[in-house]
Amino acid sequence: MTQEPMTRTERGRQYRLDDALAAARGLLAERGVDGVTMTAVARQLGVSGPALYQYFDGRTGLLRATYDDVMDDLLAFLGETVARQDPDDLAAQVHAGTHAIFAWCRGHKHEFDLLMGSSFRKVARASEGVRETIAQRLGGAWVPTFERIWRSGVEFRADDEIPAPLREQLVAYREVLLRDHPGAGPGFPLGAVYVLYKGWRMIFGLLCMVAYDQIDYVFGDFEAVFADLMDDLFTLIGIPPSDGVRLAG
Repeated sequence: MTQEPMTRTERGRQYRLDDALAAARGLLAERGVDGVTMTAVARQLGVSGPALYQYFDGRTGLLRATYDDVMDDLLAFLGETVARQDPDDLAAQVHAGTHAIFAWCRGHKHEFDLLMGSSFRKVARASEGVRETIAQRLGGAWVPTFERIWRSGVEFRADDEIPAPLREQLVAYREVLLRDHPGAGPGFPLGAVYVLYKGWRMIFGLLCMVAYDQIDYVFGDFEAVFADLMDDLFTLIGIPPSDGVRLAG
């Protein structure tokens, strides 16, 4: 279905919204989430505070819009990095995509803090649905790759091989992961979801340590630490690493 072109009024509104989000992103990068306020954004734009209420439902709406914009940015970087890999080299896609997340978060520490760090709770408490966003959008971004890994013949754990207390929770997690991918093969295995869950648990631990500079006093060679993580991830997934990875700068 062809989308109707925006009217002049609609374009003007979109430009002003984009300017407001750009100002919010600048404040976030410079001052962290506490610096993103309606007053600060209005001052950046040279407008009155009340004028912003045309675009955001107070600071809660501003933070949620900023959160979504930051998530879009991360996913775009991830997608561009994965797209540079050989389309048939699934190991390279996993490796480069994982590295892209680290590279982006290392360069956007306040943004990381908003998406999945300590500041995340400030958005989650005030905006419905935010808690599932990481799983649905960032976790779900891996569904197409893991569906192809599954269809390539990799055998994941059978349902009855997954710890019983965890199975019901993984079923609910799978529902969130597949929300943006309704065409994912019926029967997308719970074992693949189990690998995604365990892989993210490993990645997130190191990601926090890197983003918050918790290991730089001794582990200055991040690439060596990351290579060790990838060895564990490929063992967990059950595929060999690739020699053809094209990492993001």
